[in-house]
Amino acid sequence: MSAYVEIPRPYESAPGRFTVDLVFPAQSKRRAKRHHDVAWTLADVHGVEASTPFALNPRWSYYKEMCGTDEKYGGLDDRRLTVQGGARAVARYLVALERVLDEVEALATRAVRAFGTWKRSVAAEPFLEYEDASTMRVRAREFRADVLRALVQGLNARTRPVGERDSSRPLWEQYGAVAEEVRAAAGGVDLERADEEAVRVQEARMVPAAVAEAERLVAAEAARLEAQRLEEERVELFRGAEERVTRAQDEADAERYARDGQAALFPVGDARPPLVVPPPMPVKPRRAPRRRGRLRPETRAALNGAVRVIPREAVERLWLDPTHEAPVSADRRRYVPAA
Repeated sequence: MSAYVEIPRPYESAPGRFTVDLVFPAQSKRRAKRHHDVAWTLADVHGVEASTPFALNPRWSYYKEMCGTDEKYGGLDDRRLTVQGGARAVARYLVALERVLDEVEALATRAVRAFGTWKRSVAAEPFLEYEDASTMRVRAREFRADVLRALVQGLNARTRPVGERDSSRPLWEQYGAVAEEVRAAAGGVDLERADEEAVRVQEARMVPAAVAEAERLVAAEAARLEAQRLEEERVELFRGAEERVTRAQDEADAERYARDGQAALFPVGDARPPLVVPPPMPVKPRRAPRRRGRLRPETRAALNGAVRVIPREAVERLWLDPTHEAPVSADRRRYVPAA
């Protein structure tokens, strides 16, 4: 896998048509833009469709736009690229993209080494009179970025004339000539070549059913090996405990038999049963604890919805004035004992 592009698993967006969303994780946005340009140029070579997705600007707001700031609503995301095409074309494109990105970055590194060689030469002394270590680090960083841009811009050109260096100018101003030098020394960059074995592996990775089945089998095998390891550890634990207990019993029996003079009559450990390892106990899931408390009857009735509204007359009948004599019906008056 290349360190300059993240390639997720392509998905089938239509029958026989696959889509992959590439991400360029370079720390520098300018460098990620160069990798994006390489992928864009390579799409035309391999006959796939490429598009740059739109990204919203998180710093934008309606109030900033009303105030006239330079914050835009959004724009094209140069760190991502969406590629679509047939299975074979997409597979060849992805394999070639990793190789081309690595070769272009290697050419830029060779150009920086040439810059370091020139910096230590006698021809660079007139141009380094007012430069120090910090400014030369900036010069080298900017020189590499310019060389990378020149390499990307001339990536699709078949033949390019190799320019000569101008000794009257510093080398950081001649990045184009250095880029052509390292390109010619390496024999150029082949945009169409792709390893057939890697293409077959990429095509197998693009099939969803086969990939899902392979992942399921791998997960099942990993679970089986983990269960086997735990079972072996459990058996070993029981065996160690049984050996310690057996050793203690044998020592106690030997001491007792030697004291009683019966060591020859009872051999130590002959009739001991073999070790039996019990099966693992199932783990019962624990429930969340519930708070149990006693509720008053009226509270329980209110929670259950059994509260009734008592009429005012009934309340007055129940709570009478102690000095007030309760009325007695005629039927009850018949059974009242005479005074």
